Amino acid sequence: MGVMGIGGGRLAGEDVDGAVAEWECALKFIAVVLASGIFVLGVVGCGGGEPQVEERAETRSVPTSVPTVAATPVPTATVAATTVPAGPQLSIAVAPETENIPDYDRGEWRHWVDEDGDCQDARQEALIAESETPVAYTNEDRCRVASGSWEGPYTGERFTDPGDLDIDHMVPLANAHRSGGWAWNEDRKREYANDLSYEGHLIAVQASANRSKGSKGPEDWKPPERGYWCRYAVDWISIKNAWELTATGAEADALSEMLDTCEPSRSLSVVRVESSQPEATPSPTATPATGKTYDSCDEAADAGEARVRGSQGSGRGFPAAMVPSARDGDGDGVVCER
Repeated sequence: MGVMGIGGGRLAGEDVDGAVAEWECALKFIAVVLASGIFVLGVVGCGGGEPQVEERAETRSVPTSVPTVAATPVPTATVAATTVPAGPQLSIAVAPETENIPDYDRGEWRHWVDEDGDCQDARQEALIAESETPVAYTNEDRCRVASGSWEGPYTGERFTDPGDLDIDHMVPLANAHRSGGWAWNEDRKREYANDLSYEGHLIAVQASANRSKGSKGPEDWKPPERGYWCRYAVDWISIKNAWELTATGAEADALSEMLDTCEPSRSLSVVRVESSQPEATPSPTATPATGKTYDSCDEAADAGEARVRGSQGSGRGFPAAMVPSARDGDGDGVVCER
């Protein structure tokens, strides 16, 4: 029986064996081609020598880089250390603690005040400046902040309610008083208590952390968030230098330790100075230089007599001998102190 050719005709006689051989060769070649992944464009002959194949290797587009998917941040208890630009060595004035200074009176350091008259006092101004999002106000007059977003730098915790925050004086008022501020007049104390010119002077912090700090210097209290130590020390030193306040030796040592956490680390040099001393305390029995006495402090004030500072009271008054009828409650030789 004849074998059908590719074109549909029959092959006869010796052509059958040749046709079968060619088909077997072709089938084997096709199997090899399919296994090798080569596209065959044409086959010429199969019985006379090696087959002549026009071929093209398969090409595939391969990305030169693999897209990177950002990893989801994992919250940690510690904020990365603050990076502070390299600069000159920091310095601070160190003086012995002054003895017999007047007692600290927080009422003399008046705050919070509205210096620019826009109805937002220094506390509100600090909250507005430090919120990481636009703040909302309690009403349309925009005088008080109702909400915002703050990170308490002492602990790294976040807050949206300003009622959870204190506005802390980086160098506390009582510390400034001990460091030389006791000699300032009331205007200077008010300026210090409300200063917004340096962003690190007034800071919004967690209320409980601020109360833990109190009036302590860095020798007795450091922020729990160690990553804030560098910024804390730099701000503390900058403020003391700007306001010509001194530090103690222990304070300087603590600040130097905190500066070691800066990247790059910074060093602190100490400038030794003499501490300022209070005015001499008038003797309770001393007579006024003018020899005049008055029936009341009002009379002395009306007469233009100069007020003096006592060793116990926080204000200024008149020598006790100038107003014999006035009571010297603290026994420092000065009466009618205010």
